[in-house]
Amino acid sequence: MKRVLTNYVQILLAGFLTLALLPGCESKPSAKQSNKTKATHLLSKESIYKSTGRWDNQYGDTLLLGKLAGKIQVISMIFTRCPYACPRIVADMEAIKKQVPEDKRDKVVFVLVSFDSDRDHTPQLKEFAKKMNLDDKWLILHGNEDAVKELSKLLGSRYKKQPNGDYSHSSEITLLDTKGVIAAQIEGLEVDAKAVVEGIEEL
Repeated sequence: MKRVLTNYVQILLAGFLTLALLPGCESKPSAKQSNKTKATHLLSKESIYKSTGRWDNQYGDTLLLGKLAGKIQVISMIFTRCPYACPRIVADMEAIKKQVPEDKRDKVVFVLVSFDSDRDHTPQLKEFAKKMNLDDKWLILHGNEDAVKELSKLLGSRYKKQPNGDYSHSSEITLLDTKGVIAAQIEGLEVDAKAVVEGIEEL
């Protein structure tokens, strides 16, 4: 019985530590975050197209993720009211976009998915796209809480809602192949995008 209780306590502590270590979005960090390229064999091999959640985009359209089948996706999860980390993620994705080989540009789409099911509806997504100067190569998506949870698990993204309605979250940028399976993933801010760019070249 004592061993069972000890194991239970260890699991609880691990969960609390994971949430506590999630970076906040409230302010700029004092130093550049370290970059991590996740080993491909550690990433999910499930297609995100298995998700049945419906998503609204910045144009007011509703779609299933399967509509993007056949495209190479560079995707990250954010929320539009994030003052620092999420705009930095977008900037990192823009840097990747500039390095996409010319012969692949029509095949690549950049996708942002909001954690914020309550506030990030179409008008807010549209305003964010305008604020960030995002062109028609970008999709910004809003879904309900269940859809967000399902996709975050498939992408390995971690997040926690704060009392003020904002989110602490991890900062992955993920490359998906044309079947919606993870081909590469990097984590951190001001990241070295080499793994993603090389992945695009190989797909």
